[in-house]
Amino acid sequence: MFEQLLEEKFLTPLDLFFADLHAPQTQSERAFFAALMAVSREGHLCLDLEHLTLPDALLAPVLEGAKTVSSLYIRRLSNLFYLERNYDHETRIFNELQHLSFKVKPLDYLHSAGLTEEQQKALDLALSHTLTIIEGGPGTGKTFLTSHLVQAMGPSARVILAAPTGKAAARLKQFNPQAICGTLHSILGIKSQQQLARGKSYVQADLIIIDESSMIDARLLAFFLSSIHAGQRVVFLGDGNQLPPVESGSLFTDLVDLLPTAHLRKCLRSDRLEVLQLARDILEGKPVTPHQTLSKEFILQKALENFPHPSQKETVSHENSFCILSPVREGPFGVNVLNEEIFQLFYRRMKPQDVWAVPILITRTDYEAGLYNGEVGLLWRKKEKLLHAEFASEQGMRKIPASALPPYELGYVLSVHKSQGSEFDHVLALVPPGSEKFGREVLYTAVTRAKYSVVLCGDGETVQKTASRSSHRRSGLKMRWELKDQKT
Repeated sequence: MFEQLLEEKFLTPLDLFFADLHAPQTQSERAFFAALMAVSREGHLCLDLEHLTLPDALLAPVLEGAKTVSSLYIRRLSNLFYLERNYDHETRIFNELQHLSFKVKPLDYLHSAGLTEEQQKALDLALSHTLTIIEGGPGTGKTFLTSHLVQAMGPSARVILAAPTGKAAARLKQFNPQAICGTLHSILGIKSQQQLARGKSYVQADLIIIDESSMIDARLLAFFLSSIHAGQRVVFLGDGNQLPPVESGSLFTDLVDLLPTAHLRKCLRSDRLEVLQLARDILEGKPVTPHQTLSKEFILQKALENFPHPSQKETVSHENSFCILSPVREGPFGVNVLNEEIFQLFYRRMKPQDVWAVPILITRTDYEAGLYNGEVGLLWRKKEKLLHAEFASEQGMRKIPASALPPYELGYVLSVHKSQGSEFDHVLALVPPGSEKFGREVLYTAVTRAKYSVVLCGDGETVQKTASRSSHRRSGLKMRWELKDQKT
């Protein structure tokens, strides 16, 4: 059984190593420990015995093993089993939510023109509760609504606007040039992974607005909630249909079920109706037909047509006009291979005197340089010499010497996960085999990165398999909340 599950890549050697560390007494116990590690790797906070999404070969052994297992490093809550760290994150979030969420006296403010009825209701909800969710898809005016929230608080209020990525934070700044804006890490003063794991911060503000909240994982949410005090207003903006965070949890969609929530459904952008109709079809389970079959020749031709060529220094734009997205990193249509092939395609055309702008993606946060994981920039180079990189900032474009850059990778092709928080005029969305494990959320997220047009590139079978599944991660927050309500 274990050999088969390793071949099918549901289990990895790490899962079995973890299981054997606990000295299981039976094969069923070994199956349980391995399955717990496997679902944790997939981002679930817990293994839920009532909603098991495991291969058939594992179902009976896991249920049997759960009856007898015992470990100091595993926590149980009813039918939910957790790794210790995931239990700690969820417990911290649950306790903070109870402490921080309550109704407050609504603010008196001048109602401004320009808001739809549902936007006005969202504004009223946010101003009458301490913790609020405003959920909606692209083009529904979530970011636009932030400026009205800021105005409603009054000129003397301290307002902070944050987002998980630098790109999303910069967009908030465009709507609120006078407000304090930044990445969530910078607002919280997080300067190391050790601090994020064990530390605590303190944020003083009358209102905190966090955009792209679906990208916040369990550890970061726990840190944030423990950094604010009761009575502060916090508004989480996001799209519950997007991919969950790279790390653990689907916390934004969990919070939608627990906190006062306003849903924005009316699209205000007539220029992207075709893109949004495709996104709706994906969410509603309607048949989705790819625009183009997977082809290296087609992808490379699109790259030649849309990315900067050597000696185009005067015409290179820093605007996000085009991007290729793939859900997978490995394989012929994965991020790694395609990035290298596109780079070589242009490199071979380069002359020694040419200067060339190569898109790059930061892969590890450098707190001193102020560059964050997922940030996109342009690396200027000659054929055999790297010059400098440019990144968008609140003050405009800033230059960083190539030698001072943190780890980065080529940015011609981005993973769909890394693209969250970004918008591009035109998107080429690849759906290679293997995409199906990410579920319909990966299709929806890739499609909705496009402002004007998207080309879905793949075979019909893979697209339909992907659209038929969901990548939502399980947690025990909702169950805990319901038990809390029953007690009160």
